Amino acid sequence: MHKARSLGFPLALPYGHLNRYDFIVESGKNLWRVQVKTSTFLVRGFYRLCVYNYNSRAAYAESEIDFVAVLIIPEDTWYILRVREVLERRTLFFRHTGCARADPYAYYREAWHLLREPDGLTFG
Repeated sequence: MHKARSLGFPLALPYGHLNRYDFIVESGKNLWRVQVKTSTFLVRGFYRLCVYNYNSRAAYAESEIDFVAVLIIPEDTWYILRVREVLERRTLFFRHTGCARADPYAYYREAWHLLREPDGLTFG
């Protein structure tokens, strides 16, 4: 939340812990539901990340969240993934910066601009 706020996004927090998202980002007339995930677990050159609700063990659905904000803690790197990148998935793998192979999520690295695009839930 601190990173999003430092980039000028107005934020809202849900009341209680009943929602699948951690906070809401306001971008003009759009409201985005964001789930935050972090990883420090490096296996064979990849950071492993679980992308499911720990209480239900169910994968995320488009009706529940709009984005997953991933922080790779040892590299202090954020990935802003659209929900369609995590549908039906419970685990994602991110390459560390020293890896010679291409990063399949490179487009989403520090992609905070995606939260400013005009295809979110709109009010007004």
